[in-house]
Amino acid sequence: MERSNHEHYKLECPLAHDLINKLSVIVGNCDLLAENTPEDSPLLERTLLIREMAKAVAKDLGQIECDLVRLRSANLQKASTT
Repeated sequence: MERSNHEHYKLECPLAHDLINKLSVIVGNCDLLAENTPEDSPLLERTLLIREMAKAVAKDLGQIECDLVRLRSANLQKASTT
């Protein structure tokens, strides 16, 4: 049986990855709520605020995960040259 690319993929920060997935669910549900909420409703503003906050946190977590990858690569390179 042939292995998929997913089997070779190693997450640097599985917790960040899981949280980003959960935040994506929040964003998607906010989108659905916003579509069905009248424009003059105060709930629409709150829903959009939650959506934007979830997106911002997911972006920050993604950046942290990228930073961890860069640090790990730099440390591996440093260790291999010494």
